[in-house]
Amino acid sequence: MAKVTVENGKVLYRRFPFLCELPAASLVWAYLQQEDVSAKMCCGSFNAEIGRVVVLDRDGKRKVFQFESMQEARELLAKLEEANPDMAVGYTQENRKKFESY
Repeated sequence: MAKVTVENGKVLYRRFPFLCELPAASLVWAYLQQEDVSAKMCCGSFNAEIGRVVVLDRDGKRKVFQFESMQEARELLAKLEEANPDMAVGYTQENRKKFESY
């Protein structure tokens, strides 16, 4: 799962064994994805949700940050919005059309 922070206008994340950074100003689009996971264990079953933040930069490079909950994903998206208010946010039809050629 992702360990991602937004500091000083940069998105910092680990891609083992390196610490990577992505300038927040280079991001053009960010949106959330949710996946519901159902798992069975010896003593029963449980449901969980996996949250993802997908970002696209000016060069067309896509990064996906995966979290154990949607709350963590929403928090990252809010930090990204704060760091780059000009970035398009949300998986809308308008954003899809605008950025699908990237």
